[in-house]
Amino acid sequence: MRKLPIALALAAQALLAPTAMAACGPVDADFSVPSTLPAVPVSVDLTDDRVLLGKRGERIPTNRKLAWTEERGDPTPHTWADKVDWPAYQVRETAGAAAPTRLYFDPDGKLCRVERYGKIRGRSVLESGYRLAYDAAGALAAYTEYDLTGASSAQPYAVTRRACLQRDAQGVLTTFIDDGCGDAKGPGVSRHYLHDASGRLLRVIDTLSPGQPLAVQTFDAQGKPAQRYVRQYSAFAAPNDSAEPLAYPEPATRPDRLYPRLREHMAAMPGEIPGVAWRIVRIPEDVPMDGDDQSSWDPELQAVLAKGETDAQGTAHVTPQAQEQIWQAMHQHPGRVLFYFDPMGRVALVPALTPTQWNACGDPANLAPDACTQ
Repeated sequence: MRKLPIALALAAQALLAPTAMAACGPVDADFSVPSTLPAVPVSVDLTDDRVLLGKRGERIPTNRKLAWTEERGDPTPHTWADKVDWPAYQVRETAGAAAPTRLYFDPDGKLCRVERYGKIRGRSVLESGYRLAYDAAGALAAYTEYDLTGASSAQPYAVTRRACLQRDAQGVLTTFIDDGCGDAKGPGVSRHYLHDASGRLLRVIDTLSPGQPLAVQTFDAQGKPAQRYVRQYSAFAAPNDSAEPLAYPEPATRPDRLYPRLREHMAAMPGEIPGVAWRIVRIPEDVPMDGDDQSSWDPELQAVLAKGETDAQGTAHVTPQAQEQIWQAMHQHPGRVLFYFDPMGRVALVPALTPTQWNACGDPANLAPDACTQ
């Protein structure tokens, strides 16, 4: 496709402004009000996901979200619109051929608005789009997504997502709110970045809503990912167990179902059948526990920590001495302490955090380096 010049080279400079705040206006303004910035029509229909040409010739996958985070890996938000070579897709509109997408850039080249068009009864209609805002340093600070509402609505466009990126006075990212930014009830899914006084990243906390942490990724002194903690429902549901999810340190490998257990519940382990042999074992570090390797099932390779026979209620009783030994092994050998509730059934025991411990670990205001291990 032939490249066309863009007024004031806006598209060529998209999202590359040095430091000035983009004059994009508020992200929550009425989307039906036309932008005063010049429109840049492009041939790309953003209704569906696709792969576009990047500024360095790379392939850039699009996303319904303009900023998002991955559950694992790089904890920082990802973006795509700032990486696309938009001049490669610019087209000239005519009365009978409207572009499916129009982009609006401020004088510094920051993308301020995206409009997506569709055909309704042969007419090109603005169906949805985005507004973007930037901070004083030129970093993306927020975006709002809009969709066309029904004819009965007072406002033709409704907000479907309010995302924002909050930074401290030094420009360090502190919070990414995926949706609900500015909501009176509080934000929805969010990610919080905790740094110490020197700027070292301590923890990344994912929350479902304020005060409800879902996962915490800790980092070591070199800034590399260390232990990850999650709060989930147990994959092993035993009678009389709490129906609430428990928080626990997530093992790096998990070939078996995980069974988080609080320290005070180690005395009695729930079996399924009365009078059945049970055992709790530790699998040595050199024994594979993933893939199709079945070595970990070999009793000759297991270190037995406790064993016995379930009582009339199907419960396995563990002595105080064995409890402490098992508890320490659960911390020192994550994912390798297994409870055989019968000869052919087993689960991996993981140490659960108490509610107090989990609240401290998942508190964005707690900057203690050992917040998850106290």
